[in-house]
Amino acid sequence: MRAVVITDTSNRSVAIADVPDPVPGDDEILVDVKACGINFTDLLSLDGKYQNNPPPPFTPGKDSAGIVEAVGANVTGHKVGDRVIAHVIHGGMAEKAVCPAALAFPLPDGVDYDAAAAMGLAYLTAYLALTRRGGLQPGEVVQINGASGGVGLASVSLAKALGAKTVLAGLTTPSKGDAVMAAGADTVIDLTADDLKDNLRAQVMAATDKHGIDLAFDLVGGEVFDATLRAIANEGRVVVSGFTSGTIPAVRTNYLLLKNISVVGSTVNYYIKDGSPLVGEAQAALYELLLAGKIDPNIMNRLKFDDYMDGITMLEERKIVGKSVLLMA
Repeated sequence: MRAVVITDTSNRSVAIADVPDPVPGDDEILVDVKACGINFTDLLSLDGKYQNNPPPPFTPGKDSAGIVEAVGANVTGHKVGDRVIAHVIHGGMAEKAVCPAALAFPLPDGVDYDAAAAMGLAYLTAYLALTRRGGLQPGEVVQINGASGGVGLASVSLAKALGAKTVLAGLTTPSKGDAVMAAGADTVIDLTADDLKDNLRAQVMAATDKHGIDLAFDLVGGEVFDATLRAIANEGRVVVSGFTSGTIPAVRTNYLLLKNISVVGSTVNYYIKDGSPLVGEAQAALYELLLAGKIDPNIMNRLKFDDYMDGITMLEERKIVGKSVLLMA
């Protein structure tokens, strides 16, 4: 089969290569991949910066949508011919991928492979962060920092679909404002403004009639996180899920005390590696919202398999709004 293979993370040695077909273990399935989403983790993997990389050579990719081709001896929940989304730690950017049976979920009629692949990691991350970790309640003010990327745009749509009163889209590229507004945001917060410490708070207060943010989902870190803390309402929450700014902030706990603020982390990998039933529950809820027309897979590009690097480059150059998806055929 053909697969994207990273052979050296010190100099970005990566290419499509012919490799042996993988063989599923007793508790695994083999998926004939039809589409695979491109994630920020794939960019990190190229440089060896992703914490879950195996030693090279390895194949990146986490969201594989396709058809079950074979099942392991202990697998009872899947059969050959089933349509599934398979969540893998790595190995998704290939014509075939092995996945633990517990982390593959059926695709309902009406959910296409490209939509499933686009929604994989991005929407799972957003859903579990907003609901499980952030405790989003209807009627709240929600701010998404880094709102134009795959996870960010998914979070904007989800927050609105789950009943947020006001969704604020924090952008480091303000020119992407039209896209986040189309996804359901009510107001754009300019994260590039001068004197962000005071400016972000001023923007938020103007947009929320001085209420502030009930729930912030931060994918940026750095000074954006610091400034966001100053705009959190009493008993508000911040969910941290990334540091695209490249700077990991420190939290002054005295400030948390003054306003009863909670700051928590959220990574979908925790649930995936544990094979948590929460992943399946989240997946089912997301497909229900998709089929009801309440969320969109936010696909910006459908790329041929040979053009995988174009999708990764667009992520690096911050040219992507939403998701790029590789189509294997």
